[in-house]
Amino acid sequence: MKLNKKLNISIIFNDPTQYAQGPIYEGTDIDLDSVPEAIDMSEYGVLDEMRSVERALKPLEHNTRIVPFALDINNLIEELRENRPDIIFNLCESVDGDPTQEMNIASLYELMKIPYTGSRAFSLGLALNKPLVKSILSYNGIPTAKHFVAKSSSGLHINGNKFPMIVKPSREDASIGITNESIVTNRQALKKRIEYVLDEHKQPALVEEYIEGREINVSVVGNEELITFPISEIDFSLLPEEYPKIISYNSKWMYKTVEFECTKAVCPAQNLTKTELRTIQETAKQVYKLLGAADYARVDMRFKDGIPYVLELNPNPDIASDVPEDTGFTRSAKAYGWEYEYLIQQIINYALKRWGVN
Repeated sequence: MKLNKKLNISIIFNDPTQYAQGPIYEGTDIDLDSVPEAIDMSEYGVLDEMRSVERALKPLEHNTRIVPFALDINNLIEELRENRPDIIFNLCESVDGDPTQEMNIASLYELMKIPYTGSRAFSLGLALNKPLVKSILSYNGIPTAKHFVAKSSSGLHINGNKFPMIVKPSREDASIGITNESIVTNRQALKKRIEYVLDEHKQPALVEEYIEGREINVSVVGNEELITFPISEIDFSLLPEEYPKIISYNSKWMYKTVEFECTKAVCPAQNLTKTELRTIQETAKQVYKLLGAADYARVDMRFKDGIPYVLELNPNPDIASDVPEDTGFTRSAKAYGWEYEYLIQQIINYALKRWGVN
């Protein structure tokens, strides 16, 4: 689909500078490497995404409007009424730091009948309900780790699940609540970790059998016809031996921690046979369709003994570029041969066609 007209595009994102609790380094002259402690970059990644998308759209000469959002929903409604876009490039990942509200912003776009990029509100909410996702996967014959949900640490029934296990919050994303202590090898440690999730994150704990396999990420784009980009793999070989081989919160966001420095992505993933590649890619497409992803998403897996055990669908993955390096999704797109500007334009094209915008 080739566009022959300029579009009014609003890039809407959750602005962490309006609600951040800790130190704000964004927009300052502070050299991050001069800060002695580890720095939490989780909330600020969306700012890199916003700038990347804005930069990608600039040469296409669309009329682009940057819309930061936080706290006051009335401001966003007024903005959309006064400056109604042809399409929203949706980068909103949370409201006031709460990822469970991500779906509600997409619902607002739908109520106002404004097209937007990425998965619809239903799929955004579904993907955050990890136990429900796993039940849907299992029902449809898609491999996923054996699991159970714990609403209390007393009277534990592990239902035949075997140690080691990994304990996670059941309604979070971005590895929130996952640390080196999330891997447990006995009942005492399991009980302690469940109590941590219940107390700290105020939600049931998802307990899964831990799969000691390869950490695989598959980026998918499209709607009717799906494209899988080259597979990415997390290299754990540099992690100290005593560290579990997982993508923890530190691995993703805590700049200058051991986990952050020692868990880098390799794309394309190496030493996969044609059969293994096909199995992984087809599984990713199944998950994408089954959970209702749209335009673009990422499927995370553990691959062991030829079986891709699906961890989760990320329907709103980080798509920043060159900050100072590409994110996993963008890296995979480039490995496929799509430069960043083309990727962003294609995402918009997919969304326009899906919403029936000519």
